[in-house]
Amino acid sequence: FARAWDNWESDVAFYFNGAVIIFVIAALTDLFDGMAARAFNAQTKFGRLIDPIADKALVGLPLLAIAVFNTHAYAMLPPIVPLWWPSVLAILVIVGRDVIMTVIRLKAPDGEGAPVSQLAKVKTALELVLIASFLAFCAFHAQIDLPGSDEAGQQGLLMLRAGFVIAWQVALVITAALSAWTAWQYLRPAKTIP
Repeated sequence: FARAWDNWESDVAFYFNGAVIIFVIAALTDLFDGMAARAFNAQTKFGRLIDPIADKALVGLPLLAIAVFNTHAYAMLPPIVPLWWPSVLAILVIVGRDVIMTVIRLKAPDGEGAPVSQLAKVKTALELVLIASFLAFCAFHAQIDLPGSDEAGQQGLLMLRAGFVIAWQVALVITAALSAWTAWQYLRPAKTIP
């Protein structure tokens, strides 16, 4: 794994840095757009439909790219790091839920479908943080020079990577569970009062 990172060209750091900057700007514009719409009471039916769809694209496309990356990157990690499949499965749950909710919104007769809950907004914020942290971590490591002969330094950096991957994977699985729960809240049958 260390050799794989060492062999990356310097332009990889440039691309990861650019990806972090672009993603953070896109996420912040999405946040401020919603805040401005509420502050100026400029919410429209079209905006209530398109904003969740834009959120799904902003989250889903990078997550799918991360899933592809993970299937290759985890193969280079030491055995102490979990396999790649939990993160890929979690990403598929998140993206699948978002596709289902988008279809529901598009097919709704009122043009809005299920209203967005506060818990779903928290879920989206967690997803954005996870994506940004993954990109930032890759950018950080694309710029680090591993110590050439210092075995302790290499081991320390490898343990840092392993720790980040494990923490990130656990956070992603928790976010996927939250994603599935918010989908269930939308899709479960309404309780009837006797």
